[in-house]
Amino acid sequence: MKLYIYAKSSHRDTLDNVRRCAALANMLESCEPILCSGDYRAAIIARDTMDVKNTMGIDAMGNLPHTMERLDMLIYDNEDVTQEMHTQMQEFCTHLYKFGEDLPLDIVDKKYFLEHDEVLKRGVFFSDEDYKKYFYDFCEGSKKYDMPLLNGNYFFLDTSEHFEKSFSQVIDEEEYFEFVSTTKYLLCGSVHTCLEFLASGNKPVFFKRDDKEVDYLELLEKYNIPTAYGDTLDALMISYEDIIKNYPNTKAIECFDVKELEDEILKTLQEFAHIAPALEYSHYYPDK
Repeated sequence: MKLYIYAKSSHRDTLDNVRRCAALANMLESCEPILCSGDYRAAIIARDTMDVKNTMGIDAMGNLPHTMERLDMLIYDNEDVTQEMHTQMQEFCTHLYKFGEDLPLDIVDKKYFLEHDEVLKRGVFFSDEDYKKYFYDFCEGSKKYDMPLLNGNYFFLDTSEHFEKSFSQVIDEEEYFEFVSTTKYLLCGSVHTCLEFLASGNKPVFFKRDDKEVDYLELLEKYNIPTAYGDTLDALMISYEDIIKNYPNTKAIECFDVKELEDEILKTLQEFAHIAPALEYSHYYPDK
């Protein structure tokens, strides 16, 4: 019996789902989870930059039954799953947990809650992806700002030179954790990154992209994270600076207490360890 964690992902999606699932996978390390993603590159990113030991790319969640065995356990973060698919997975798995229902959406990796030194005063992170080049066009013709931009994992390779016209530096995506944990103010288009930023004791400012629907905006209201507005980068930066001058009191985010979930999963793993020999015996001797 194994524990699988599935995160929706693709080169057109942010890595918010993957970051939530990676955070939980690290908290459940004693259960030896396997983090599966819908994009092979996301699985590599989770292993190399999010500290997850076991990762796997599987294209789509519907392929999970080809990888899993009946009675395995599954935690999934995928808002596209239909009720029919959920019911099928319930019948297949010993335990099935869904982010947003059985698990909260504001689970942040415990490493962000550690004390971090401030390195940068201000910074910008749009998202992990800009498939339609929305942010690329958004920055066109802007002034150059004395603050760095954190590159996205799925940004096109030829965009850095363009962004260097608007920002003092373009920081490699591999430095995500260091950037998020040590920057005091962050203008950010990712809801989950805002939560990680808040957990680090820093001050996030959200801005909503207009090229696609952004999920879970209610979490911004929950923690009183302010939003900057602007039709151009220059207008957005004016709004950003105004918020910094009168930054509101945000609500502190707490590290998710994983103990109850961990105990339930470990108990099932231990019980199955005793049952497995009997199941194997019945397989070879069906009449017994």
